Amino acid sequence: MNCGTPTNDIYSIGCVATGFSPSSITFKWTDSSESPLTDFVQYPSVQSGGAYIGVSQLRVSKNEWGKSEYFRCSVEHPGGKKTTVINKQPVSVSLLSAPIGNTQYLMCMIEDLAVVEVTVTWKKNDKEVEGPTPTVGLQPSGLYSASSLLKVNNTDWNNKVKYSCVVQHQGQNPTIKTISKTEPLTVTLNPPSVKKVFLDNQAVLDCVIAGTDQNTVAGTTITWQVNGKDETEKIVESKDNLNSRVSTLTIDQTRWTNVNKVQCSAKKSGEVTPVIQDISFTKGSRAPSVSVHLLPEEDTKKEGDVTLVCLVVSPSLCDVYIMWKEDRSEYQDGVTSPPQKTPEGNYSVTSVFTIKKNKWEGNSVFTCAVKHGLDNNTAPQERSVSKSMANILLTEPEAGFALSCTDNVEDEFGSLWSTTSSFIILFLLSLTYSTVLSLVKMKQ
Repeated sequence: MNCGTPTNDIYSIGCVATGFSPSSITFKWTDSSESPLTDFVQYPSVQSGGAYIGVSQLRVSKNEWGKSEYFRCSVEHPGGKKTTVINKQPVSVSLLSAPIGNTQYLMCMIEDLAVVEVTVTWKKNDKEVEGPTPTVGLQPSGLYSASSLLKVNNTDWNNKVKYSCVVQHQGQNPTIKTISKTEPLTVTLNPPSVKKVFLDNQAVLDCVIAGTDQNTVAGTTITWQVNGKDETEKIVESKDNLNSRVSTLTIDQTRWTNVNKVQCSAKKSGEVTPVIQDISFTKGSRAPSVSVHLLPEEDTKKEGDVTLVCLVVSPSLCDVYIMWKEDRSEYQDGVTSPPQKTPEGNYSVTSVFTIKKNKWEGNSVFTCAVKHGLDNNTAPQERSVSKSMANILLTEPEAGFALSCTDNVEDEFGSLWSTTSSFIILFLLSLTYSTVLSLVKMKQ
């Protein structure tokens, strides 16, 4: 161990031996060239319990300290011989950039200094430039820290001039950190895949980091937070291509019901301020109601198709995941709308699923499956419909053309369905218009 600040250019190093008996013990010191060092003190052994503790302190001149890479302490005892290597205390150096107003500043941060003396040299494209004297302070650990702030020319910075901070301490080899302006990053945080929520009972979120400079992308640090706390588990990273990286966070469904906010941060090497993207999730106050509706053929304007609509209504805004399936087949995506606030103050989400008429006529059963933020169960809430079920319900006076598969459909569904059907018709008309316009362009 290093025993503190040097006095009169003399460094002190300690070596401690424990758990030996009898008390007789001999310390020996050598430098990295195996040359013996004799300027040391061996203190008498002290008994602690049924064993002894021995301490030796070595004095090293500043010249010897600078020449030797490390120091070796050997202990000889009737029970055997042991040796340990004492390395010089490594320093931690980081170089950061930060704009203050219209000016760019570079800060060289040095931590874990064993002594106050430290030399900081600044270089611009490998040529030394004048910099301020570093400011040194004492850390709680008893070691020292230092910093040096350099103001740089905006033109040089924008032209990607390289700046280096060179730190020399205790005669060790200099530590060099280099920085230059990097290209901007884009961070995209994608919401959970609906299929993953249904098939794997887990929320999978992708954070995509992209930039024009490959080195900038490669040197970026990606971090996650869930509900404001750092997340380090179940994170997998992959390379999309040379100019992008993808970090994937997986959260199981049991935990997902308590997640309100997810944040992905990307910090470029040498920069203080990260690029942050976050997504907030609303769990709602109680489970939503689910119903399935059959859209009249005259409203779709598409012969040979049958359109089903799944309507999910909640008294408060909440996360809803909707998928469809035919009979016992795999889940399929529908066209799902964003949440819409109704005149009654509730929130509705619709999912449109189009099938071929011959499948409908064949009495296949189509199911709308819903998972929501409050649901801690792996099984989704399901509502099913088929032509035979529709014929039964359509004969009832209150049923109209809407097929409801819920047991507790509220009176407001009429107005909700009116709003929903308008949305669907507009969507289908827009789709038809886009198709016709594309065909016209192809003919031209």
